[in-house]
Amino acid sequence: MLKDIQALLQGSFLAHAQMMELEIPRTKDVAIAIAITPENKIAAWKLLKSHLAQTQRYPVITTSWGRNLSTWEQSMLDADLFSRFYFDEEYPEQLSPEAMIARVDLYNDDYLAECLRSESQTFTHNLRKQLQFELENTESKFGIIPSESEIWGSKEIQTIVDVERYLLKWEQQHNLTPTIDLGYQDWFEPRDQALVLVLLPNPHSWNALAYLSWFGGSKHAIPLIRQWHRDFGAELVCHYGTMLQFFVERPPTDFNKAFELAWQQVALAPCTTFLPGVSIRNHARALLKLDRWFIHERP
Repeated sequence: MLKDIQALLQGSFLAHAQMMELEIPRTKDVAIAIAITPENKIAAWKLLKSHLAQTQRYPVITTSWGRNLSTWEQSMLDADLFSRFYFDEEYPEQLSPEAMIARVDLYNDDYLAECLRSESQTFTHNLRKQLQFELENTESKFGIIPSESEIWGSKEIQTIVDVERYLLKWEQQHNLTPTIDLGYQDWFEPRDQALVLVLLPNPHSWNALAYLSWFGGSKHAIPLIRQWHRDFGAELVCHYGTMLQFFVERPPTDFNKAFELAWQQVALAPCTTFLPGVSIRNHARALLKLDRWFIHERP
């Protein structure tokens, strides 16, 4: 397989790049690792993505967070990119990538919707205080707010997610548009680590999280990313352990879809918005404008 990739890349800017096979624990499949640079990483991803029909290997940019050893090959081996250690909490009995991928079909849209409803309860600590906090923020930005009695009168208000959804609709009705600094969605750019483009033994972007562990987990991330690919043409480009970065072919075009997508991303990776202090509804507004996504979950 390595020779096939080398032959495929002859005549390209990656023709002389360092390459090697990397074993993946719990499977007979291997990944192909290609050395890339900060300057050519996106071009390299696009090139290998364009050859997906031939390789049947999805490309993902990642990095080694460990020591910079004397050679790139040693750094890649030391990085242990495909360790199954962090998968053990979710999948204590079946840790193979194939077993994880096989489970994805169990998690259909209805199942995910129920998980999100349950998660909205988890995000709701003291709804009255959370509502007051959101109203104070709204008043500080716009000078007006809906009355609490009006909000509590809505039978839809059960969780903080319902509050955010209500306030988004209210702000739309009153033509209120906040200024949003989109910098929190800027992509992370590694500079001091060895970069690598890994060609995974699977053609689908969402299944990358069955091979490369992500701090936010994979049980719900894999089916959600599959849903995002279907609905928005989202393609995973970079996987940096706690951060996932996507190109988006068809961003949401209406507030309802954008809000539901924003809530999915916040539920999956709360640090995405909690750390920069962005509300769910403002994240929805941002998603209407972006063709790149950044989601982040860390300890």
